[in-house]
This record gives sequence, C-alpha cells and structure tokens, in this order.
Amino acid sequence: MPAPSSSREFTQAIFVYLAECGFSKAQVARCAAIDANRLLVAGRVPLYRYEQLFEAGASLTGDRYFGLNMGARPYPRSWGLVSHLAASAPDALSAATALMNYSELQLNFLHFELQLSESKEVIMEWRHDAVPRLNRHVAEHLLANISVLASTQIGYAVPGQRVELMHDNPGDDCYLSRMLNAEVFFNCDAYRIYVAPEFLQQQALYGEEDLYRITEDLARQRLGELRGQDRFLNQLRETVLRQLPGGLPKVSDVASSLELSTRTLQRRLKERNLRYQQVLDEVRRELAHQLIHEQGLDLKDLAHYLGFNDQSAFQHAFRRWEGMTPGQYRRRQEQSKRRD
Repeated sequence: MPAPSSSREFTQAIFVYLAECGFSKAQVARCAAIDANRLLVAGRVPLYRYEQLFEAGASLTGDRYFGLNMGARPYPRSWGLVSHLAASAPDALSAATALMNYSELQLNFLHFELQLSESKEVIMEWRHDAVPRLNRHVAEHLLANISVLASTQIGYAVPGQRVELMHDNPGDDCYLSRMLNAEVFFNCDAYRIYVAPEFLQQQALYGEEDLYRITEDLARQRLGELRGQDRFLNQLRETVLRQLPGGLPKVSDVASSLELSTRTLQRRLKERNLRYQQVLDEVRRELAHQLIHEQGLDLKDLAHYLGFNDQSAFQHAFRRWEGMTPGQYRRRQEQSKRRD
C-alpha cells in the first residue's frame, strides 16, 4: 500500500487560504516546522505533513474550526481532474460516482462508497483504513468542501442532508450543522453524508458527455500511474513495514524477501539517489506519526514496534524528525484537542 498522502494541489490550497487570512508561506512553514519549498516540489505530500499544516493553520488563525471554514471556501483547482469530471457529468449520480472513483488522485488514504438506503437516501461513506485516526480538521474540511463544490461549482442542490462523523463533538454542533447545512451526529463508525432521494433526480447544469468521456479516460490513466508509481520503491517500503515488528530489518533480509541480491537492491536505490537507511528512516517516521496518536500504546512498546533497541534511541530519532520528544509531541496533540 502506498504511503498515505495528499496531492500537491490539495496541500497548496492550505497556503492559499492562509495567505488570504494574512499569513505568508514562511509563517505557515515555521509554525508547521516544515520546509515549504521542499514539501511542494514532489507530486505527493505525506499525510502527517498535510495534517501538520491544518494544525498550524488552526494555531495561526485561532480558529477552532479551521478545516471546516477553509472547506467552505471552494478551491476547485485543488480537485484537479476530479472537479472537471464532476462538472461535465451528465447527472448527479455520475458526478458523485466520479468523486468516489477518482478522489484517490487527491487523497489516497480514503476509501469511498456510494450506497442507497431502504428509504432511497443517497449515502456517501468514506473510511480511512490506511490510518488509525483521521485528523478532525482534515475530515471537516473534506465534508464542507464536497458540499460547497456540489452546490456552488457544479450546480447540484444537496437537499435533506445528514452527516455522521467519527470524531468527538468539538463543542459547537450548531455551528457545524449551520456550516454543513445538515444535521450532525458524532462518534459514529464511519464518515457519512446522507442526502434525500431528490438528489439523484437532478440533471447537470454544465454536463458535456464528450468532455466527460475524455476527462474520465485521462483520470483513469492518471490513477493507474499513481497506483503503479515506482513499483519497486512501493514494494520495498511495504516489505520494510511488514518486517519492522520483528526487529530492525536488515538490508539483506529485505532484499531476500524481494528476491533480489543485496547488491541489486542497493543499485536500484542508488539509481533513485537513495540509500536503504533513508527508506527505513522514512517508513519508521511515518509509522511513528500514525501510532503515536494511540493513547493506549505505551511509548516503550512503540519504540520496540518501530525496531529501536530502547526508548532513548527512539526519543533521539523522534527529536531529529520533529524537534521534540515523542512524549512532548503527544502532549501537544492532546492540548490541541482539548482546545478544540
């Protein structure tokens, strides 16, 4: 499975929104403790960096509903081909299906499904099986963005809305209901949007079947490229991830699992200007960010799971990654949640 990530366009939208709020890219980067220039050079941005930008935005603006309010300001360019596909779709069902099928181009850690309830309500559900917990700002941003884009940019009314959220009530459910134009429920088993049956009866305002067909072909091609992007590196990362719980994977063991010699594996990495230690370090870093949010997981156990000999080695590595210890990072996250 590819590492959870966001597209460059989705990430860039955060900087654009914060610039409109009066914050420069440099200010955002400092608050998020990232190198913005390096972050946006690559085609994909790791999920934990994407989440850090939302937390930085909430901190800079003092907005406890930063993700929600940003989502209510549509940036169609951030959806790329998906927005063009939805806009050119011949009807509402085709537009919603396009979002389900091709949202992976923008956020590859979500799995969407479209269903009909017994009462003929349209149910748009998404899960995040690739990550233990979805950042609240990210989830609320996506909800608001889908609703606003559907009604203002694509031209479909979203009647009779009901929304189910997996996270806790942040404090003002009336504000959430007003912004999402929906009845809101918390601590559910998945994220879902329920829409009245009339949604499916709407015809497109801007539908162009020829454009829709051409755009879908292009989206299908891009999705295939994304899923197959550097198969060797994806397989290498997956192998390292599988072997981590058994101790720090040796390059020879990983090479053997890939049916390669150690020399061949190192040569292929060199072709990509990489070393095995860099790949190992990045896999451990991403996994640490996913697991450190699990309050029931002791930091000693987390260190062992990540292949560190002891907790002090883990603390040293985490300080190098984030400029603070794992305990400090976890406390900061908890303080941020309480403020929300």
